[in-house]
Amino acid sequence: MELQSDISKKDIAEALIILMKKKDYSKITNKEITDKAGLSHITIYRNFKNKDEIIKYYLDEVTNEFIKNKKVNYDPNHFKEYLVVLFTHLKDKEDIGLLLYKANCIHFIKDEFDKIFFNKAKTLEEQYNYYFISGGLYNIYYNWLVNGYKETPKEIADMFMNFYILKGNNS
Repeated sequence: MELQSDISKKDIAEALIILMKKKDYSKITNKEITDKAGLSHITIYRNFKNKDEIIKYYLDEVTNEFIKNKKVNYDPNHFKEYLVVLFTHLKDKEDIGLLLYKANCIHFIKDEFDKIFFNKAKTLEEQYNYYFISGGLYNIYYNWLVNGYKETPKEIADMFMNFYILKGNNS
């Protein structure tokens, strides 16, 4: 059973996303968010420090939903398949990526990549490797988004794999 505070957080996050489709992120007020969510104004302060926290919460929820629903986890032995699923998910969420880009919040996507990969590291060398993967994925995603998602998710995954195999992974 979901707690009321979890429901309120989701409502606040959804309200912010809806408002971002209509209004500049920097001009959206907390009152507008809670009004759109149908919640009391104080509710936002009980759950979040600022709008950036709301965005981070929203992205965490989207990431967790992706992992749960796609039943996919990063596996170095099936990396290309993982990338195709990941880039397909990102393409499916194209509208969110564009909203974040427009709001100068796109870098929060990198934080999600970091969370997914960095938790896998057991050694210092693996930490560097996973930061390399995370940063590379973020930058390829960013370029793909800015250029209008012209390539398919498989083509983007192929490009990443070619670079990773040729430049970054000696195995």
